Amino acid sequence: MIKKTENRKIKLVGITGRMGSGKSLFSSFLKKKGIPVYYSDRRGKILMNQIILIKKNIIKYFGKDSYKRNKINRFYLSEIVFQNPIALKLLCSIVHPWVSLDFKQWMFSVSIQKKIMYVVKESALLFESGSYQECDFVITITSSKKNMIERIIKRDNLNENQITYRLKNQISDKKREKKSNIIIKNYLSTHHLQKEAEKTHKMLKKLIT
Repeated sequence: MIKKTENRKIKLVGITGRMGSGKSLFSSFLKKKGIPVYYSDRRGKILMNQIILIKKNIIKYFGKDSYKRNKINRFYLSEIVFQNPIALKLLCSIVHPWVSLDFKQWMFSVSIQKKIMYVVKESALLFESGSYQECDFVITITSSKKNMIERIIKRDNLNENQITYRLKNQISDKKREKKSNIIIKNYLSTHHLQKEAEKTHKMLKKLIT
């Protein structure tokens, strides 16, 4: 049972899940309800291309192949960090401080808007980065391995073996669930996930008001 949090103007809801779980889609349904959503992973990729200091440090530790035509080489970097937890922590330590600052600037920009009860921070690395500690509520989206693999194959240029290996090196659903307030099981249709988002939105409104 979720308890009401202390009185604060705007609550922060963290949404996370393993790759292909459907967390971005779930967040998009809340966005359609008028809830501001900060997509941490997308912003992180943008910042890796924009911030010179990030570029320098990534090239320093991961090599010149980390960038192609002055843009982050996602495939090359992913092959390294998803095979080595230490490498993933190093990459997070380079990028996360900038994402954190970018999020604070975004949070300030949305805080001046009226009638916003809560905002969403969507992040695959919500627990790895420690960002979950800033959240009033944490939602974990789970799905079956089969469904996640099918979604990722459609979305990314990866084969099943590559996807399976990366999923193994991400925090398990069990560990995520222990630190989460709400668990959403995305095993059925997109329509079902949308209904879950609507139910969650109503629940959060009741808890916050």
